[in-house]
Amino acid sequence: MLVAGNFGQSLLAAPAMAAKIELSTEQKHHIASAIDQLESNPDRSTAEEMSLNILQAILPERLPTQTRLLANYPNPFNPETWIPFQLSQDAEVRLTIYNVTGNAIRQMQSGHLTAGSYIQTEKAIYWDGKTDTGEQVSSGTYFYQLQAGAYTETRKMVILK
Repeated sequence: MLVAGNFGQSLLAAPAMAAKIELSTEQKHHIASAIDQLESNPDRSTAEEMSLNILQAILPERLPTQTRLLANYPNPFNPETWIPFQLSQDAEVRLTIYNVTGNAIRQMQSGHLTAGSYIQTEKAIYWDGKTDTGEQVSSGTYFYQLQAGAYTETRKMVILK
């Protein structure tokens, strides 16, 4: 509908209009597939080139191809850190922080999140260096584990005071 309503219009308007569109993860995957197909054709027609530009404006950032837990930043940290991750599919997301003896000291539920990159500080999981009971943790090594659907991964971080 967006393409048909703007066919022949300047492509400069497409990004502004695309920001208003809420796409499902499945729709994003279909658009990415269409972009891939159009990009693989080196002899694109003018209409195909225009369609490619519009689809790229609608989906400026590709969905991750795999779910991944990334390194926290900063690391070492004091007293707070951000834990970035990527989701290839929509999933219930939970992060658990463990002390060096393997005891869970903090659980954070992010809820049901859509596929995408949660890398910037506004989107990454924030940890204030406190336990579930609100106590500040001591200096040392901690482990953080991301569970997103069937995916689970654990990484190490260090707090220095």
